[in-house]
Amino acid sequence: MRNECGKRMLRWAHLPECETPPDGWRVETFTNIATVIAGRSPPSETYNEKGVGLPFLQGNGDFSFVHPVPTLWCTAGARVAIKGDTLISVRAPVGEMNRANQDYAIGRGLAAIRATGCNVDFLHHALQRWRWPLQRVAQGTLFDAVTARHFAQLSVCLPRDPVEQAIIAGILDVVDTALDRTRAAVERTRELKRSCLQRFFYDALGETAYADRPRKSLPRGWTLLPTRRVLAEDPKNGLSPQASAQPPGIPTFSIAAIRDGRVDLETREHLKYANVGERFAERYRIRRGDVLIVRGNANPDLVGTAGMVDRFPKGCIYPEITMRLTFRSECDPMVIPGFAVLAWNHTVVHNQVLRRAKTSNGTLKINSRDVSQIVMPVPPEQEQAEICSIIRAADASIDALSAVGRAQQELKKSLMHALLTGRVRVLGMSKAAA
Repeated sequence: MRNECGKRMLRWAHLPECETPPDGWRVETFTNIATVIAGRSPPSETYNEKGVGLPFLQGNGDFSFVHPVPTLWCTAGARVAIKGDTLISVRAPVGEMNRANQDYAIGRGLAAIRATGCNVDFLHHALQRWRWPLQRVAQGTLFDAVTARHFAQLSVCLPRDPVEQAIIAGILDVVDTALDRTRAAVERTRELKRSCLQRFFYDALGETAYADRPRKSLPRGWTLLPTRRVLAEDPKNGLSPQASAQPPGIPTFSIAAIRDGRVDLETREHLKYANVGERFAERYRIRRGDVLIVRGNANPDLVGTAGMVDRFPKGCIYPEITMRLTFRSECDPMVIPGFAVLAWNHTVVHNQVLRRAKTSNGTLKINSRDVSQIVMPVPPEQEQAEICSIIRAADASIDALSAVGRAQQELKKSLMHALLTGRVRVLGMSKAAA
């Protein structure tokens, strides 16, 4: 297999369009159209957080949606990426990308790709077509990393006409801009949700709530109750059977499903299938309105995290690392399950969880007795309902915006495949622009 440069293509570095380039396109070796600047970490004594010197990027941990957000600067940057370069992670996870919006010193986890023989924006988008091949070849190395040698083995297909390159890049830039705005809108809505929750609990409980104990003087109608007072039954651990990623079996899930106050069982990756007898499984079936909490994890932030069951596969059981809380429907004061989730995921309860959690082989765990003793702030039922309604509205906005983002991402994938392979041409637009 050879390209028109006469160089034999390596299978991992091969893209289908390089075999038979479209009319007006050419195949080039990557290093003929771009320069790879491998990062190198400067001496640690040259680092600072005061903004002195060049902003320093150690790896993709400094990346955001589009441009990096540096947290360190250095006065002796050995390798520098300039404005317009594509920054790519060359160590696990390989292939994450950002655009340099200014000059940066780059560490060993990154490389800067500088266009020399093609449109700089076209190269940035085209690099995303090579992300998966680079990840595959990186998995065959000792540290899951790629080097300049791997980039030199890539064969690239691109339009000969620089105007066509610019138009393709411009179309994909528009989609990226829309994606960035959608992501920013999601983040703003999440921040609004956090601010509302902070205001609800801070106004009621004051600063001492964040020091571990709520204050004794509460707003009118609010009360502090141990969790056991509002439960219909004792907290129960889940079941821990052997499970596989595929059916057959009774559906269960991993703790990754408990996030953002919900139990997400619509994501296939969260589901598992357990070999459990039907009669035994009946004791552990989840029900709509159940509150599940993570009772153990190595990450302190996740211990005590709560989620409410809404939609779920028929017959689904909850796993052993979680605990079910069922709240009484007739008591005074009554706790709405949705409000209980908000309280458990807030600092006012989480601080109590961490104080009671015990370490076992590096894992923090709480038991049913700990859960029963957790003190919950409980406002009047009507106020609970109003708080839950506001948060549900924020969640609905986040869900809607996230759906738009997913659609935009699918559109981008389709456009990339069509435009960067030459399957859809923009020659007419190119001539008009010329």
